[in-house]
Amino acid sequence: MSIAASRKEAAMWLLERLVPDTGVNNVAVAFEVAGRIDRGLFTAALRAVLARHEVLRTVFRSDDATLTREVLSADQLDVPVVDIPAGDDGMDADLTAFAAEPFEIDGRPLLRAGIRAGADADVCCVVVHHLNFDAMSTTILLRELLAGYEALAAGGRPDDAPLAALAERAPNERSVAYWRKNLDGLRAAEAGLWCALPPVGAPSLRARTVHHELSAPARAVVRRFQRELRASEAVVLLAAYSVLLAQHGAGSDVVIGTPVNVRDQRSMNAIGYHANLVPLRVRVDPDADFRAVVKQTRSTFLEAISHADVPLEHVSPAVLGDAPSSWRSSFFRHLFNYVPGTVDASATLTGMPVRHVMVENGYSRFDLEFFIMPGEDATTVRAAFCVDAFDAADVGLLLQRYDALLVRLGDDLERPVAQLSRRGADDLALPASPPETATTASVLDAVHATVAASPDLVAVRDGTQDVSYGRLWSAALATRDLVAAADGSTVAVLAPRGAELAAAWLGVWLAGRRCVLLDPTQPIPDLAARLADSGAAPVLAAEGLPVPGAVRIPAVPAAGDAVRTDAPSGVDLDAVAYLEYDLDAPAPLAVTVTHRALACAVARLAGQVAATGPAVTAWLGSAATEAALTELLVALTTGGRVVVAPDQARADGHALGELVQSHGVTVVQAPPAVWRQVVEHAGDRLAGRAVLVAHEPLPRPLAAQLRATGGTPYHGYTTPGVAGYAALDGGRDGTGVLPATRVFVAEPGTDHELGIGVRGELCVAGDTLAAGYHGRPELTAARFGEHPTHGRFHRTGDLARLLPDGRIDVVGPLSAHVRVAGQRIHLRDIESVLAAHPDVEAVAAVDAQDGTVVAFVESRKPDVAERLREHARAALPLTPDLVVLNQLPVTVAGTVDRAALVALAAARAAAEADPPDETTAALVGIWTEMLDRPGLHADSNFFASGGHSLLGAQLVQRVRTELSMPVQLADLFANPTPRQLAEHLQDAFWDDDEDDD
Repeated sequence: MSIAASRKEAAMWLLERLVPDTGVNNVAVAFEVAGRIDRGLFTAALRAVLARHEVLRTVFRSDDATLTREVLSADQLDVPVVDIPAGDDGMDADLTAFAAEPFEIDGRPLLRAGIRAGADADVCCVVVHHLNFDAMSTTILLRELLAGYEALAAGGRPDDAPLAALAERAPNERSVAYWRKNLDGLRAAEAGLWCALPPVGAPSLRARTVHHELSAPARAVVRRFQRELRASEAVVLLAAYSVLLAQHGAGSDVVIGTPVNVRDQRSMNAIGYHANLVPLRVRVDPDADFRAVVKQTRSTFLEAISHADVPLEHVSPAVLGDAPSSWRSSFFRHLFNYVPGTVDASATLTGMPVRHVMVENGYSRFDLEFFIMPGEDATTVRAAFCVDAFDAADVGLLLQRYDALLVRLGDDLERPVAQLSRRGADDLALPASPPETATTASVLDAVHATVAASPDLVAVRDGTQDVSYGRLWSAALATRDLVAAADGSTVAVLAPRGAELAAAWLGVWLAGRRCVLLDPTQPIPDLAARLADSGAAPVLAAEGLPVPGAVRIPAVPAAGDAVRTDAPSGVDLDAVAYLEYDLDAPAPLAVTVTHRALACAVARLAGQVAATGPAVTAWLGSAATEAALTELLVALTTGGRVVVAPDQARADGHALGELVQSHGVTVVQAPPAVWRQVVEHAGDRLAGRAVLVAHEPLPRPLAAQLRATGGTPYHGYTTPGVAGYAALDGGRDGTGVLPATRVFVAEPGTDHELGIGVRGELCVAGDTLAAGYHGRPELTAARFGEHPTHGRFHRTGDLARLLPDGRIDVVGPLSAHVRVAGQRIHLRDIESVLAAHPDVEAVAAVDAQDGTVVAFVESRKPDVAERLREHARAALPLTPDLVVLNQLPVTVAGTVDRAALVALAAARAAAEADPPDETTAALVGIWTEMLDRPGLHADSNFFASGGHSLLGAQLVQRVRTELSMPVQLADLFANPTPRQLAEHLQDAFWDDDEDDD
């Protein structure tokens, strides 16, 4: 007779449907005998166990909506013992493959058994579905199998007296109330660790394990804490695990799952699914010491055990508002399990030694599980992890830090947990930061050295016009005299790239003033706002620029005129040299950079790209950016020359290639957007040149194109608040860039350093830091800090991680993330997935602020959108709206204009939006609640917004109940937006009416 499955069983079945064709819920028990197992005896012993335990004869059947169970008689059950093939990868791999094979929920037994024959030992393995089995059942089954085998071998009869399945008690209402209160406000789905991988689309749930044996000092600390803190080994290690997770991004409200056996004393020998996973919610107060964490953990653990009679499936609707909708647990991502030994090490079977064999099923629906396996001489931590969530290397580092944390706690038990180091041995062994540049001279001193030695040497080449160092310096001195006669301390310079601009910048510095970097091609309102914010006076402008109240920049002396070579006098290296405005900021925001920082940045860059002699640079950068400064000064401080590039060279590869070849340019710098436009036609004329890709990530296809030219690509990372390059790497293919100065990754908003592979805020220290933000003391105080090891540092606002070789992998702005189905994903991670498609040249994703991510794709391939959509569905938890452009919009600096893209996305949404009708509005509400995403609208695609088939089935049921409309799951697949589904349902309604007539 079939009966309805319990809520706990149904929840497991629903979650399994999210990841079909996996053995994620299979539990295996195995033992190895040092000899040959008798197959007949083993088969008979297994049949006796099956006859004895009704639960092992329970089968399940399902349709689209329900799950039922039925108990078969022993005669109806046929479980043959099969051969487990011995493959080339060894015993563990063979057993994992056997355990991983999924069961069908179709009325067949949820159990299988096999024997793997080895050279001198056999392994017996039994695999049971979790619906009928749990971890404690493995011990019971193993004990009864061995006893039955011994009895049969001795000519006796195994114990096969029928044992009815244990009926679990109904949840105690006080326990239900406890969990509802304890879990109120929980958002565990957002508690992913900073070292985890970006969320994926269709999870594989494949799992791996890493083992770590606790060091002797760590074990000694645990033993000491057991005495001093009056806590069990399990509680001490669990408390340390909580702190470890908090240090890696789980937050101060840490929730860890742990299995609790709910059998009573009379039922300890009952096989079945009689364990509940309980969430241990430990609020890690950052100001508390570890003693307080242990006390709270012990209290939480004991309370959880006393209320463990409630399966979480009874609580989740009240706490979360719906049934499970993800393969992840709704309450926790991380598990802790204290696992004593299963089989006595001295056990034998008919005289043959028996050894328990740990068998993995190769899957996990939890991100990370710490299994603590204590022993007399060692304590092993077996870390099982989902490969969709972690790399093995990162899990290994977590284990290393766990050990180091225990040792550190032993040295300083009273220290607040927030102040504990987050790093382990490998983290501390990272390559040292680059040495600081010993700079005692300004860029003016470096330029003047060539002026004094070779005044006739060409400094600036602009088309067919050459300007010598002497003429350039003379113009700079004329600007100095002009500026010195004025009252202001800040001077704005407006001129196109050329000798006048170069001389004006040098002249402002010679006068002891600071200059404002501006580009005459910027929109007039932007220029006016920056001039007003800077308080610049005077404003120097090139001839022909209509700038009210501006003073004409002194002209460069003609060839043959007398030149002046006066040396600069007493440049204050700690004085501000220039203000650079953030081109992406909605309101004027400038950093102030000192002469010391500028000199160090220029010297460091020159040391990399012009180490063998004077540099010949292409002057491509916008005059509003530091890039233009470095292009000019790397040439002039090394006795080289700067070649003024026409604006056409930013988009025409032929023009850039001709410039490089004709004028012997050795260094070319540009953002990726510019390189994409020119690299094909610039071609091999870049051979032997230093090719710098600045300001934005270097896509791999573009890197390959640049290397194919024969040039040496350098990928650089720049950030406001740091002069020049904070990181620069050349001539290699791979992730990350090499720091050019001291960097570290910290917990956002703090100076607590994080270890290898852990995402946090990139911080930069050293001699190239800006002085601060112009006129914004509160922002300067917030973004610049003092570190006990690194000294003064800048919080970049960028998300990054350290790599094992000391390089940094910069992800993007900390704020550039969206939440999909409870998971956070960074927009740059979305871009990385889309950029990996061969038809994509560039991509920029923006948050449209209406619950939608819009990805703007640069591609010249026809019909790329649908191919890219399929690519995104397979790899991402959401499918962004795709807009294909011939070219992404750029700022005057040549970087992607993300503000323009946000405006374009908003305009596009407004143009497509029509007021929703009543049915559509109701569906939007259901969409928003089910997907837990505010801002969804009538055209939000259910599946692109994080939905999946199981959640879709629940949504369909809600539509039937709340709107009384006969919708099917197939209707949702065909009409995945509220507007489309509403139209479909309304059309179907009118069709039915016509049929009735």
